[in-house]
Amino acid sequence: MDGRQAAGRGLDGYLQDLPAAGYPASMNVVGVLPGDASATPRAIVIGAHVDHLGRDPGLEGDAIYNGADDNASGVAALLAIARMLTRESPREGERAVVFVVFSGEESGLLGSRYYVEHPVFPADQVLAMINLDTVGHLRDQQLIVFGTGTAQEFPAILEGLNQAFGLRLALRPEGAGASDQTAFFEKDIPALHLFTGPHADYHRVTDTADGINYDGLATVTDFAGELARYLRYRDLPLTFFAAGRAQAEKLKQMPKTERRVSLGFMPDFAQASGGVKVGMVTPGGSAAAAGLQLGDVITAIDGEATDTLVDYTAALREHAPGDAVTLTVRRGAQALSISATVQERK
Repeated sequence: MDGRQAAGRGLDGYLQDLPAAGYPASMNVVGVLPGDASATPRAIVIGAHVDHLGRDPGLEGDAIYNGADDNASGVAALLAIARMLTRESPREGERAVVFVVFSGEESGLLGSRYYVEHPVFPADQVLAMINLDTVGHLRDQQLIVFGTGTAQEFPAILEGLNQAFGLRLALRPEGAGASDQTAFFEKDIPALHLFTGPHADYHRVTDTADGINYDGLATVTDFAGELARYLRYRDLPLTFFAAGRAQAEKLKQMPKTERRVSLGFMPDFAQASGGVKVGMVTPGGSAAAAGLQLGDVITAIDGEATDTLVDYTAALREHAPGDAVTLTVRRGAQALSISATVQERK
């Protein structure tokens, strides 16, 4: 293993230096729970990102993006799962578990993309990856799971495990998205992203610890832990499908610069395609000023189709704060054309 060795309890750990031109020095944190060398494939990966947005110099007072949900919740869940699995007695045929806390997710998946090029186990020896990103605001028992189409067996596995939890699972098949599972999907590894959805404090300095639903976080952690345990001891491999490959290619072709603008609303991430559904309108933002409403579906920006969130992200990357855009919107049975001004993304 490369990097500087780090102390661990039951895990072989190290710090993986992350070279990224134009960014401050950072690193991934990697822990490895050994498995049976005869297991095929050899390992599973559980990941979460530790970085967030830093500070907002335009704010007075507390200008720190604390990131309690995004993504301290994911890191906390990962650590709890690591503790659970390290306490179990060794079993014949068990896979190794690689725990990775990624840096640079908010800057274009820098840490996860570096890790998959310098992994503990090569891609063809990894059964699956579980990504824990923003799992601390469980509401109405709904858990969104991206990447469920990347293995033929995933939907049945998830529904089976959920019999003991009673969650409202929103299964999204595509493997490509805005979080670290994308880097693994690009290597043909079945990959899931567990997500409890956006909220009013998402990507704001008000994302603090007092807003976390701790009982909900414990439920999601237990669910993810049982999923990890099942995958670790599963006898058979998974059948990889390139669900959302076109979206993955579109993401890779986008400029590496960060997206600078938004429309001032949170999408409904449970909707897979057919347009971007407005899940929550930020008071005082661009969407509110333009008259967008909860449940509206944006099907195009300046005539460019936005069938998926990847299409939407690509369209917004072409704009700077203050640009005027024309939105094609479906509101119930109505087809509307709405003018809006994009705002700086926070």
